[in-house]
Amino acid sequence: MLRHFVVNPEELVLFGGEDGLAPLRLSHLVPGGVLPFHIFTATDSLPGGFVLTWRRGQALPPKLLEGVWGYFAVAEAGEVLNYLLSRIEFAEVWGETPEALELLADTLLVWTQHFFCHDAARTPASLDEAKSLIKTLASGLEDSPHPLETIGALRRHDSGVFSHCLNVCLLTLAFARLLPWKQEEVETLALATLLHDLGMMPWAQEAFHQTTPLSDQDWEKIKAHPDRGADLLQVFADLPEEMRLTVRQHHENADGTGYPLGLAGEAIHPWAKVLRVLDSYEAVTSLRPWRPPIGERQAWRIMSSVWNAQGSYDPEYLRLFLAFCQGRQEKCNPRLT
Repeated sequence: MLRHFVVNPEELVLFGGEDGLAPLRLSHLVPGGVLPFHIFTATDSLPGGFVLTWRRGQALPPKLLEGVWGYFAVAEAGEVLNYLLSRIEFAEVWGETPEALELLADTLLVWTQHFFCHDAARTPASLDEAKSLIKTLASGLEDSPHPLETIGALRRHDSGVFSHCLNVCLLTLAFARLLPWKQEEVETLALATLLHDLGMMPWAQEAFHQTTPLSDQDWEKIKAHPDRGADLLQVFADLPEEMRLTVRQHHENADGTGYPLGLAGEAIHPWAKVLRVLDSYEAVTSLRPWRPPIGERQAWRIMSSVWNAQGSYDPEYLRLFLAFCQGRQEKCNPRLT
């Protein structure tokens, strides 16, 4: 629960907002429309504070604030998701514009927040929403001449687990379409990558924002999250088993040094091998509380030298992803087809 105090009857200031508030682009709001959720904005007068700017049920002004970002309570993620889904129905008339892709990606991020944080949100209907969003995003990326640049504009650059999962999903849609897999398989893999850290809940944000070394207890929690995530997906009987395998195996290493089972080589599902590479790339190129993001070219050097030598990653998928990042066209090894 966020701590708060009332400055006056019209103003509510919240502290510790990073644990309970999530960013939302103000451009997704309809001026003059009635909001079904609260919108907060950062306040300069109190560092780290947020002020309640528009209340639930209030009509927005004809002209919104000039700032790019507002914030909503994660507890209201379901209301925000429904609002954005209704905006997508309207946005379909735009075609596959950058603004439409941005709305799709941001809606998928809110879907992730809702699905991860609320047990009641984990329903087959909710998964269908995610599949539809992923399918539409995949279609929008299909004709992009520079897919890495396109998803770079869509990626979120904070250090949270939700943004991380969205970013890995976007990387999957851009990269896996170059592999010899059917489009339906690519979209299913993208859903698995979106869900790969589900087992980190409910302490994911705490782990992602920690600036001190992990304790032994924290590390044991970390090592358990692939199994826990796969187990949480067991209730969805219609999900392909490959999805659960991908979630369960996404920290297994090609040389057998990974977790939770220490699998190696061909014992690891191909989708999990791809996710292992994309998961690591997203992690090093995104902000973390203990370090700034690593630049793209530096990440390429690390991939081609350190990662290639250490044996943790499948060498063929690593080679193909590095070529993809550098804009080179490389053929798949026959064993991947």
